[in-house]
Amino acid sequence: MKKTERTIKRLSTPKKILVAILALLVFLIVGSGLFVLIKMYGMSIHATKTVAKPTVSPYDTPDPGLQDIDGDPDLSRDYDPDLDPSLIYNDPIYLQDAIDPDVVNILVLGTDTRGNGDVGRSDVMLIVSYNQRLNTVKAVSVLRDTWIYLPGRSLWNRVNTAYRFGGIGLAINTININFELDIQYYMLTDFENLVKIVDSVGGLDLQLSDAEVEYYSERSTTPLQLVEGTTNTYHMDGEQVLMHCRNRTIGNGDWSRTERQRDVMNAFLVRAKQESSVSSVASLVYRLMGYVETNLSPWQMMAIATNLVFGPGANGIVRATLPCPGSWSYAYESSMAVISIDIEMNKRWIHELFYGVYRDGN
Repeated sequence: MKKTERTIKRLSTPKKILVAILALLVFLIVGSGLFVLIKMYGMSIHATKTVAKPTVSPYDTPDPGLQDIDGDPDLSRDYDPDLDPSLIYNDPIYLQDAIDPDVVNILVLGTDTRGNGDVGRSDVMLIVSYNQRLNTVKAVSVLRDTWIYLPGRSLWNRVNTAYRFGGIGLAINTININFELDIQYYMLTDFENLVKIVDSVGGLDLQLSDAEVEYYSERSTTPLQLVEGTTNTYHMDGEQVLMHCRNRTIGNGDWSRTERQRDVMNAFLVRAKQESSVSSVASLVYRLMGYVETNLSPWQMMAIATNLVFGPGANGIVRATLPCPGSWSYAYESSMAVISIDIEMNKRWIHELFYGVYRDGN
């Protein structure tokens, strides 16, 4: 058995795999049979490949240095410098041994690709860490303006440009190499498909501030619906949820925006827990297909989904932001405002969050 196959099999214990297979088989029997299975595998037909990790120096190019900023800069404006075309190509995912076999880390990416031929950047970068022994989920947003080293490109840039330079592979490799993590799986969608995903599950319930209610009401084509019996929870459709995920006008810029993105992920879990059987969970997973690219297999997705929905420890998501408190400052690189971080401090912080202790992932 190849090393890659051994690594993938770590995702689930035999018992959890059996539950997932049985759940999927039930759905296949009562659903559309082979067509459903083919469509599930279609989510990974164009998945980024995993290859043996080459010898990669974490920092073969020194940080060019940044100009300190007094106070808070304006981070609401996108800075889009010219890119060297020779540095833009799709990277594979580098194989990384699991640090803890019970912990599976998945990178969730939402891109700003708009169908005009531009690959775009990763507007959402969320590391979802699932502990299958404890049945817990931790979601860490990576702030898009984080200044970081891009392996294989011999340059430093904002972390959200990794996807633009090298696709899924470079996005994962950048996080793994800088923070010594072991991400091997991903889920990718874009703005248009996020709207379809939310609408396919009937919308999501989210708590909103008065300022957010006013902001979305002025811009939405449909009125917000207050959930009965609540004072600040609204049922939002796909268009409104996308607006919520992209909003960095209200609150503290990208910090508030990424908090909203984690709230949306938690709302998806709450929505999934409304399902009453494994077959209904399978139906929910099936409805998301066609809108997401992933290298997770149908069995792996079902194992995670059923364990989160019906497991005894599935009581919400622990949410955090990278960089961690006290480890960053605003800075300028030319005319571009970025977030300068203490990489070593963040490396140890995220290891303790995911694994309980610092463990070298390289």
